Amino acid sequence: MLPLLLAFALQTHEIRPGQNTQAVLDAAQPGDRIVFRQGLHEMKLGRHRAMLYVDKPLDIELEAGATLRLAAGQSKLEKTPEITTDHGAPKTIDDFEAGGDYDLGLGEVIYSIRIDGEGTFTWGSGGTFDFQHAKVPITGDWQELSHGVKVRFPSKTGYSVGSLWFLSYDGPEAYGIRIGHGTQKEYIDGVRIYGRGTIDLNSPNNAQPSGLVKNINACVLVHGRVRNVSIEGITMTNTMRSVMLYGEHTGKFLQGGAVGPGESFDAENITITRTRTINPKGSGYLLGHPSHRGWLRKVRCNENYMETDTTSIEPNFQLDQYEVIGNVIKSNGRAIHCWRRSTNGLVANNVRIDDPTGKEVVMVNAPGAWRSPENIILRDNRNHLSEPLGFWATVGGGQDNRATGAFSAVTGGQANEAQAPYSRAHGQQAVARRTGEDVLAAGAFRSPGDAQTSVLVARGVTTGAMQTALRSGTGGITIPRKATVAFRVLLSGRDERGQHPVAFEAAGVAWWVGEQLQVRTQRITPLVDVAGASLTIAGGTELNIVTQGIAGAEMRWVARVELVEVSY
Repeated sequence: MLPLLLAFALQTHEIRPGQNTQAVLDAAQPGDRIVFRQGLHEMKLGRHRAMLYVDKPLDIELEAGATLRLAAGQSKLEKTPEITTDHGAPKTIDDFEAGGDYDLGLGEVIYSIRIDGEGTFTWGSGGTFDFQHAKVPITGDWQELSHGVKVRFPSKTGYSVGSLWFLSYDGPEAYGIRIGHGTQKEYIDGVRIYGRGTIDLNSPNNAQPSGLVKNINACVLVHGRVRNVSIEGITMTNTMRSVMLYGEHTGKFLQGGAVGPGESFDAENITITRTRTINPKGSGYLLGHPSHRGWLRKVRCNENYMETDTTSIEPNFQLDQYEVIGNVIKSNGRAIHCWRRSTNGLVANNVRIDDPTGKEVVMVNAPGAWRSPENIILRDNRNHLSEPLGFWATVGGGQDNRATGAFSAVTGGQANEAQAPYSRAHGQQAVARRTGEDVLAAGAFRSPGDAQTSVLVARGVTTGAMQTALRSGTGGITIPRKATVAFRVLLSGRDERGQHPVAFEAAGVAWWVGEQLQVRTQRITPLVDVAGASLTIAGGTELNIVTQGIAGAEMRWVARVELVEVSY
């Protein structure tokens, strides 16, 4: 009977506007329920820069009409910058320093600094990659840029050309509800945040981090050894990110995502479902982070609604075993961006709405020197204004693969794309451009699709002694402008009663000269010859397989077409 008695001992703590919320939570017992009643709960930042810091298993309910809003002026512009270094590009030397006394004259600003030659650098203060001053000699001493900002390159020479740093003068990070501070030794196990209320980080009235720095704002943050968390139903607004999840690691961060010896603080088994993100000047859900390199495992981000200015859902570094299913996304930027090395993910049945430009629903890639996402299954994600209903496409595994054509498939491999309806791509860097085409590649010279082989089926009907060009599905057999394509055709024909069995074999090459596709046929061989029937291979605007029918007979023609194409 003891477990039952303990269950009855759990308490509900009701919080009304004006109460000290953190004090109530700190006094609660593990397993208690915290309920925010209807009204405006205007809150200051407290422990770990959060409106509410959670370090024990609790149920936290936001009733309908309850709004947790960050008070104005809690984050103010700071004069000390944060240096963001590009971990993607190798650096022979990384000893760049920032100093001086920023006069706040530019407000929140990002300075971009890049080595542009041996012993010189370029810089600008207009934002990321905005370089206004070039070939500035490196002196080895402090050098003023503007508004009191100074930088120093102690080594003077030896820096890799292209080495890049950003200086962010901005506001500090702020969080709504934060679970874990990153390096807590014991797991925080079993937190539920739910209800129909709102978390509002009041971004118009608080200085914001730059977005390039390590720590940015979120309505809900899960950080470090935290597991078995559920975030359900709530609305999040006026923030940089609605929800962020990541682990932590004490090792030194190395180029391209590697990490030196240290302790890993991992998060796992987290569900975000049926939430609403109304964030027209920010982003949505960040799952994993390259500047917080502990593991994040077993995450479900399903059936949420979001309106964002930039990326809505971002599976990112050190994320493993995850689902992004059934979300409705309205975004001015990326809808779903699988970015850097997330692994073993299912991204399916997500819908992008109100986008007349035809942007993709899912992008999968990585910046230079970082490993791309691996084993990501993309299935049935649709832009509702540019893709038809019934758009079923499948990625069966591999890495950085995309199936964008209706009913197309990528069955494995890396960096393949099935663009055409009913097509399949596999291997490495294959591109299926033609209806029903089955394409195989083993890498590319420069860009996907420039070194591949394929097979497709073309068909047509002749009535009497007419000619017809066979079609692949509803399209012709197109040849890329900068390609040379060797082809082989195996053709069979038959009338309804089987009195005219016909077969031909042909081979040749096709290439473009100006605006005309040239075709040179080495041979056309009748395998079964019937008087009046013929096969011609012609150019023009595409590769035309033309059959000549037989007087008095309706003939069906089917051709297997093999293509070997190289582009330059």
